[in-house]
Amino acid sequence: MVGRGVSDEGTGTVESETAGRRARRLAIAGLLVIVLTVAAVPVLGFVAYGPARTVSAYFGALERGDATAAVDRLLLGDVTDGWALTDAALQGAPSLPTRVNVTHVEVDGDTATAHVRYDLAGTTRSQDVALVRRTGLWGLFPEWLIDPGQLPRLDLVVDGASTLHLNSADVPVPREGLPVLYPVEYSAGFAEEWFRSDVQNAVVDGTAPEVEVRLAAEPTDRLLTEVQRLVREHLEECATATTLMPAGCTFGLDSVNEFQDDVQWEIVEYPDVSLSSERRRLVTEPAEGTAHITGHYRDIVTAAQMDIDEDVPFTFTASVSIVDGQPRIQPLAASLSGDASTDDGGNLGER
Repeated sequence: MVGRGVSDEGTGTVESETAGRRARRLAIAGLLVIVLTVAAVPVLGFVAYGPARTVSAYFGALERGDATAAVDRLLLGDVTDGWALTDAALQGAPSLPTRVNVTHVEVDGDTATAHVRYDLAGTTRSQDVALVRRTGLWGLFPEWLIDPGQLPRLDLVVDGASTLHLNSADVPVPREGLPVLYPVEYSAGFAEEWFRSDVQNAVVDGTAPEVEVRLAAEPTDRLLTEVQRLVREHLEECATATTLMPAGCTFGLDSVNEFQDDVQWEIVEYPDVSLSSERRRLVTEPAEGTAHITGHYRDIVTAAQMDIDEDVPFTFTASVSIVDGQPRIQPLAASLSGDASTDDGGNLGER
């Protein structure tokens, strides 16, 4: 009985010592994990959340045409005119950055500079990207954001349109320019009902605060057809006049003879209408036309009663404008042939 009791006590002692050693090992292992985790935070933060990763992610988003992901990598304030900060403004671009390589990074406290090489618009380029550090995930891993200061802008000089096509996006034409992502090559142009422009390409790489895009308006075939109709309509209305000098018209006959009755006009040859720009306004190029007049008059010298039945050549030109979305013409001064005189002040009035 005594021997059995001693055996039980020894067994309990051994089991207690074993449990103690296991607890100490677990404690040491836990401390080691904590130490290794704390030591790994700077390394993991720099590699997984560092400036090089941010720059690579930004350029990768541009290459994919993912504007939202690209903007998320930028340090920006409120942008109220971000019509070009969209996927459509990246997709369809003539060129996006490819073969991106972050060559090295220089960190100075909470700021960093990444040196990047990439291909864009057929050339290899290099530039420095500024970054700043912000508190990140769980307060452990810092978040690096690209600091552009201000996004570069497209300075849009556009005649004849209030909106344009920027890559695959339709955007308004603000007076202050349009902020855009970079480095990207953009194509800009417009094609509206009455005016169109040639497409212009512009590379925005962030080295200049503004990149000018100048789009000159050209009349569409539809506008030319409509102006031709308006000119014909105008001349036909003038031909209903019964006076020698139809009011507001670009043809007439200036005569000293006394006409006994009303005269009759007819347009026998309409001018060939074409459009051109003159001092930043759209005009019809001067073109020759012919009106025909018939009537009766008394010769001022002989007092003889005579008939008039003759062609009256004239030159027609007019300014063209869009009013409330519709083309309008305003006839300009034109010369009359024969006994006609010229009114340099604009439209010819009834005399």
